[in-house]
Amino acid sequence: VTAPNAQGAGPQSTEASATPATAPSAPRNITATAGNAHVNLSWIAPLSDGGTPVTGYNVYRGTSAGGEVLVASIGDVLSYTDPSLTNGQTYYYYVRAVNVMGVGASSNEANATPATTPSAPLGLTASPGSTQIILTWSAPASNGGSSLTGYNLYRGTSPGGESFLIGLGDVLTYTSTGLTNGQTYYYYVRAVNGVGEGAPSSEASATPAT
Repeated sequence: VTAPNAQGAGPQSTEASATPATAPSAPRNITATAGNAHVNLSWIAPLSDGGTPVTGYNVYRGTSAGGEVLVASIGDVLSYTDPSLTNGQTYYYYVRAVNVMGVGASSNEANATPATTPSAPLGLTASPGSTQIILTWSAPASNGGSSLTGYNLYRGTSPGGESFLIGLGDVLTYTSTGLTNGQTYYYYVRAVNGVGEGAPSSEASATPAT
C-alpha cells in the first residue's frame, strides 16, 4: 500500500501475501471391518483440502446411528484401528479431515460388530446303548458376539485321538450310531459361529454294549 497526500503517493509498504482457504471437504468411502474386540477403519482423502494441506483426521464413534462422539484425533493417515471394544456390540463411525482452518465435513457413516469364535460347549456327556452312544451338551457361555450356527463333533478310539466326525446344526444332542459293542469311543464338540469354530468341550467317553 501507499499513502497519498497533496504532493503525491508516498513509498510502498512492505509486501504481504495470503492464500484464501477453508476447512477440507468430507473424507470418502469410509469402511469398517470387524475383528476380535476391535474395528479396522479405512477411508479415502477428501476431494478438496480447502486450500491448505490436511494435517490429520478426527474419528467419531457411537453405539447408535447418528450418535457418534469424538474418540481419536490422528495424523494424516487413511486408516485407524479402534481397540478394546465389546464383541457383539455394533459400533458406528464417521471421520472428518482437519487443516489449519479447522475441522471439515463428515464422511459417510459406517458400522461393524466385533466378534470372535465361541467359547467351549459345556457339560458334554456320553450315554452308551447297543451299537450307539447318545451325546448331550449345553451351549457355550459365550457365542463370541456372533450367533451360533451349529456344532462340529469329533470322535476317536483313544483319549485325545479324536478327528472330525460330523457338522451339526444348532442342536444340543446327537446319537452316534453304527458303533462296535465293547469298544470305547471318545468325543468332544466345538461350537461354530459366523467367525469360525470355537474351543473344544471337555472330553467324554462311553462303551456301547448289549
